[in-house]
Amino acid sequence: MGYRVPLFFGLREPRFISYQLRKEESFVGLWRPILLLAIASMIIAGISAYFGIGSESVSKALTDLSRGEYEAQKTLFASGQILWGLVWSLLAIFIPSLFFWTLLDVEYRKLLIVQLIIFMIFLLEKLISIPINLILGVGVESNIFSFGIIAQALTSIELIIHFFSNITLFKIWAIILIYIYYKNLSEKSPRFLIFTLIGFYVFVAIITALLSYIKFENII
Repeated sequence: MGYRVPLFFGLREPRFISYQLRKEESFVGLWRPILLLAIASMIIAGISAYFGIGSESVSKALTDLSRGEYEAQKTLFASGQILWGLVWSLLAIFIPSLFFWTLLDVEYRKLLIVQLIIFMIFLLEKLISIPINLILGVGVESNIFSFGIIAQALTSIELIIHFFSNITLFKIWAIILIYIYYKNLSEKSPRFLIFTLIGFYVFVAIITALLSYIKFENII
């Protein structure tokens, strides 16, 4: 029959699912969860755009635009956010799987299944951030689940604040879960796995912080 991706169960029982992944030889229906998660990412991005989260650049231009131009800007922003939701989902699923496939002696499809499970955490984080942003009126850098708030109390350097705002409890949860999966799937030493995982996601946080900082500077 082949093995199907246990998305929700994979979050609750990583050791059991990693054991199943280790002994399975055939896999079916990989594209279905990829498609579903990509659609979910686009929907969440669309909801975020609908409430104007992250649209500060459009709002600031309100006084300089006509009503029609402003609505066009809003539509363009929403379309861009939805498109980015698709691109981001594919990058977050395939790039880490490909990177760790080059380092670990594990079949690529098994790493892809792990990343699909982990991507559920990233979607949950984005979904929860919407009501928090609306209720508390805080941006990404002030996410209550991130270290951005602590960074703001210690420094005023925007780049550092953006970096620490990308280190969240959800991402720590994801790293711990990935470590459990990789430890059971790979023959690599635990020390190698943890340092590689931390190094990879710190690098991602640095790139994300740089992009956010450049965007911030352009808005200002």
